[in-house]
Amino acid sequence: ISEDADALYSHIIDNVSEKKNIDFEVRSRRQDGRIGWFAVKASLIETSYTDRPVYLAVITDVSVEKEKDEQLRKLRKMNAEIAVQEERYRMLEATSQGILFEYFPAKDKMVFSYNLPNNRKRKEIAHYQQYIKQFPLVHSEHIEQFTQALNTACTQVTEASLEYLSSVSGGGYRWHVAYYKSVADGSGKIVSVLGRVSDIHDAKMESERINFRAERDGLTDVYQKEVAFDKMTEYVNEAPFSKFYFAIMDLDDFKQINDQFGHQYGDMVIRNFSEMLQSSFAEESIIGRFGGDEFVLLTKNVALAEVCRRLEQIQHKIHFSAGVVEWKYGDNKERMYEKADNVLYEVKKIGKNRICVK
Repeated sequence: ISEDADALYSHIIDNVSEKKNIDFEVRSRRQDGRIGWFAVKASLIETSYTDRPVYLAVITDVSVEKEKDEQLRKLRKMNAEIAVQEERYRMLEATSQGILFEYFPAKDKMVFSYNLPNNRKRKEIAHYQQYIKQFPLVHSEHIEQFTQALNTACTQVTEASLEYLSSVSGGGYRWHVAYYKSVADGSGKIVSVLGRVSDIHDAKMESERINFRAERDGLTDVYQKEVAFDKMTEYVNEAPFSKFYFAIMDLDDFKQINDQFGHQYGDMVIRNFSEMLQSSFAEESIIGRFGGDEFVLLTKNVALAEVCRRLEQIQHKIHFSAGVVEWKYGDNKERMYEKADNVLYEVKKIGKNRICVK
């Protein structure tokens, strides 16, 4: 190797000038053509034949020893890294509230270390992948996502978090978040996945409650206008081959109801109408209120005749008018509202308590 040859030459020049022995290692090709390591050792000998220094040199193939030294160096580095990780884990275990875990892919073993006020036990689970199928620590809705995340962390260096429903902390299924990280050896092989699990159920429920109130109409609990349209757009885009019908409805003579019976009575009528819509369509539909007495409805995979039949049943109890149109994949919400609103306008010109489809 040219760079090693240059280094050897410089070493020889430096040592010969000071009449020192030569001790150097270089890379060169072995007899089989592979690159190997060679030790060049030379000692100064006395001779009367010349005034120049003469050296007796021995060149030895040290490739095997060199490879062993390199493997030992990597092993020591790996052990040092693992020792650091273990020390970090012990410190985390001693100071963190929650559940610490470490999963060993080669053994399929999970170790939980509970650091809770009334629970400081340690639990080892052998054959963990099979165990969570027989004794579901993770809710069935999240088990696929959980398993995929664990398998990914076992095959490539990963640092991530995951929220899921689990019974790991006891007391039934609750929302938890797991922060986890892969630990690899010197060769890049994942030797463990460690992390911390925290119960976030109360905070999650409070957040969802706040989001629910922000999205919902205060009087009826159906979606507000903009939220309803956003969810309708998502609904259609997620199922491009499904059949959707969109309806705009408003109550007949609602102003007269308010004027004659008062706004509290009017609010009761609005709530009753909303409850009837939810009872008839909630499972496969999105319902929203635009304010006042105007509502919108989007049905999925409900035949048009069935949509009309359900609306007509409600009309027997509360009089309203409705314009119904088909919402196809690719239609935008503004266009659908305009189209259905025009149909509703035609209904109002013809009469009241009617359903018109275009």
